Amino acid sequence: LNINDLDDAAPIVLSNDSVDSVDENAPSGQVVYTASADDSGDDVADGPISFSLAASSDSEFSINSVSGDVSFNATADHESKDEYSFTVVATDAADNVGVGQLITMSINDLDDAAPTVTSGDSASSIDENSGSQVIYTATADDSGDDVVDGPISFSLTDDSDSALSIDSETGTVTLNADTDHETQSEYTFAAVSYTHLRAHETREDL
Repeated sequence: LNINDLDDAAPIVLSNDSVDSVDENAPSGQVVYTASADDSGDDVADGPISFSLAASSDSEFSINSVSGDVSFNATADHESKDEYSFTVVATDAADNVGVGQLITMSINDLDDAAPTVTSGDSASSIDENSGSQVIYTATADDSGDDVVDGPISFSLTDDSDSALSIDSETGTVTLNADTDHETQSEYTFAAVSYTHLRAHETREDL
């Protein structure tokens, strides 16, 4: 009587039990992990190996059963959830199910709150014919997030009066004209504070 040798050993996940952290607000759908497995625990290997995620895995993940690529299908917000986890399972063609590999992924906390202009919404009036001068100093606060990504820079919007300019570092606004009330009695500008691409605008009247 001959006994057939079958594949009765489950595959073992070989890929790491850790994954690089992901920046919050990163695009959805990025591949964050690639699973690999070995089925040589028995002298008979019944392939190919297929991959799946255990039911306990966070729903934001999906896996390609053939390549083992795990995708994160969400736009993470560290303030809402700072850690995710998933469990990779390898199964061979003989339906031997391996022990799941638990992987935890952290979300990097970034500065995703725009700075707020804290200086007033008006400037003191000035006398006509008083020459070029600093008429306002913009200040801003970037504590809306627990991560501060400074320094804060300042600019004026395109619709601000052309006679006005701002120092991007100090926030000082200069009126570069010798004013004449009869020609123009009011100037307006919008000061913008920003760190990288996160901006906050405040409009001022002079």
